[in-house]
Amino acid sequence: MAACATGEPAPYARPLSQASIEAMGPTPVSVNGDENGVAKAWFYTEVNGAGAGLIGAVAGAIAAAIINAGPSARAHKQADEVADVQTVEGLNASLVSTVKSEAARAPTGTGVSFPDVLVAYKAAPSVTDDAVEITTAYTLSEDSSVLRIVATATYANKALPYKTPYTFKKAPPKSETQGPLYRNTFTYYSTPLPVPTLTPELRERLIANIKESARDANGALPAEGTSEYRSMQREIELANDNKLTANETSLFLTRGWLSNDGARIKEEIRRAHEFVARYLLADMNRTAVPSLTGQDELLETAADQRTVRRIGRGVEAGSYVCSAPDVMGFATYGNAIAVSKRTVAYVKDMKAKAPKPAKASGRKS
Repeated sequence: MAACATGEPAPYARPLSQASIEAMGPTPVSVNGDENGVAKAWFYTEVNGAGAGLIGAVAGAIAAAIINAGPSARAHKQADEVADVQTVEGLNASLVSTVKSEAARAPTGTGVSFPDVLVAYKAAPSVTDDAVEITTAYTLSEDSSVLRIVATATYANKALPYKTPYTFKKAPPKSETQGPLYRNTFTYYSTPLPVPTLTPELRERLIANIKESARDANGALPAEGTSEYRSMQREIELANDNKLTANETSLFLTRGWLSNDGARIKEEIRRAHEFVARYLLADMNRTAVPSLTGQDELLETAADQRTVRRIGRGVEAGSYVCSAPDVMGFATYGNAIAVSKRTVAYVKDMKAKAPKPAKASGRKS
């Protein structure tokens, strides 16, 4: 058993006990319908003018609108483009199919197994009783060099309440007295795309892309004097500063994800789903309790040197990470995401069709 000092948080991951594994046995899986598709990360710049009173606050809001208009429009356009080659319904179908295939290959008769895997959209947030729930998030980094895929799996059952395996000097914190019986995260990082070097030719392409992104639905550039025009001019000025920002780099790297009908992004998603399916089933049949002070474990090294690790320390202890080899830098994910219009419309329609949440009772006693 791992021990937590007073005020020290417990790991987010919650493994199952052997008794819980035996009580669960064959358990259905509900893939929560993804709501963002492949989202595009970007950085929203705050402009605080509140210290100068109402006029300053208004001026700050106007400045923020001008500064963020270009990056926002660019991120949303890229999200729309990616959704054309990788739809949200395709993401859901791929994950369901992969979890089913992995479950079919697993030994039967003992431990937790997945006899059925379905995708479901919910009309309102709710917890499905006595089913493994998988929630996913797919995000392209600010510069579009890396696709990050995070799957969070939980299991709750009213008949099997969570009991913390940790000891505390005082009473357990509230977070350790409630919530799901099982919980863990599985994070996949794609192989990074190489970041381009700024050349005069690349700068001209960047300016052309900025103007293209600024055109309205009729293909017209913003009129002089408008906030859209000022935003475009600001983006062009930044393009001439002899360095590529993450937002500018994304204009070129997103093209790499879209080429060949999205072949690269589909392959990374396929591998991510295989990673999630394989290690989720294994983890739900594993009883080791993570520690805040443990060590990372190398679980797998693929032929291309991609690795799977189980995090060994801190609040992420027990979680799984799959990453490419020789990653030289860290991709950033900003503080905002853009979601495609197509995805928003699809999810809204699916939620409207979803059954209202019903009061559920546990399958087992």
